[in-house]
Formats: sequence, C-alpha cells, structure tokens
Amino acid sequence: MRSGKMKGMMKKKLSGTVLISIAADAVLACLSAGIVSIVLTAVFFRYVLNHSLSWSDELVRYLFVWFTLLGAAVTLREREHIRVEYFVEKLPAPIRRRVDAAMLVGICLFQAGMVVLGAAWVWSTRGSFTSALQWPLNLLFYAALPCSAALGLWYAIRRLMRGEFSERDALEDALPPADGGDAWKS
Repeated sequence: MRSGKMKGMMKKKLSGTVLISIAADAVLACLSAGIVSIVLTAVFFRYVLNHSLSWSDELVRYLFVWFTLLGAAVTLREREHIRVEYFVEKLPAPIRRRVDAAMLVGICLFQAGMVVLGAAWVWSTRGSFTSALQWPLNLLFYAALPCSAALGLWYAIRRLMRGEFSERDALEDALPPADGGDAWKS
C-alpha cells in the first residue's frame, strides 16, 4: 500500500515545471558533453592526424553560446546569480520584501523584452548561413537568446507566483519545523 502512495507522489512531482527543469539540465549536460567531445576530436585530428577540421571551431562557438545562455536561465532557477544585497539587507523586513519583489518583476520585464527583441532579431536575420557548415545562422546561433530568455522568464514568473522573491524565501521553506517535528525525515 505504501508503494502505491509513493507512485502517486512521484506522478505529482513530475509536473510540467519539473519536466522543464529536467529537460534544461539534460540539454546543458548534452551541450557540455558535445563541446568537450568536439574539442577533443578537433585536437586529435589536428595534432595526431595533421588534418584540421574546418567546422569544429564554428560549431563549438555556437554550442558554447547556447550553453552560456541556457546556463544563465538555470542559474536564475537555482537563485545563484551574483547579487549585491548590502543596502537591501539594511531595510526593514516589509520594505525589503517589496524591494525583492520589485527586483524580480524587473527581471521578468527584462526577460520578456529579451524574448520579444530576440525573436525579432531571429526573424530579421533569416537567410543568413554559417560560414563553414552552411546552416541557418538565425536558428543555430541567434535563437539562443529568445529561447533562453523564455526559460528564464518561466523561472522568474514561477518564483513570483510562489512568493519566492529572494533567496531567504526559499531558505525559510527548507528550514526544519520549530517544534522539532520529523518533516525532514519524510
């Protein structure tokens, strides 16, 4: 009976948000593995076989752009961006919470602007191709901006909806109960 309850909990946990996070992490892992394998292959071809690959530098550059921008969105999800909190920490708690919420709204607006402007940029650069591979440049390179900004917007809106305006909000949810209950063990 307990295993049936566990299966039900697992189905609930695999919501759309969790699937998006798993997919983002998987894409980052694949991009990282791809970059490393292409660089190692290019080094092998260049220094062992004396034959340089004409396309490796270009592809690694584009994969690295995707890796960096998607990594920035995942960093937003994990609340790991660099943040200077000196002045915000000096404010009283109610005002500090409003400032944190306003900063998160600003992040949402910035991400939304990057989605819109990035999509316009991708549309305006259609018809251009990469130099070595002759792949569509707007889809391989420029599309990284609106795609990663959309993911960052998703994470920022989710934090707004949950009321997790700052890192403190997420930490307070993770603290053990004050009455000494066993919530941590469940």
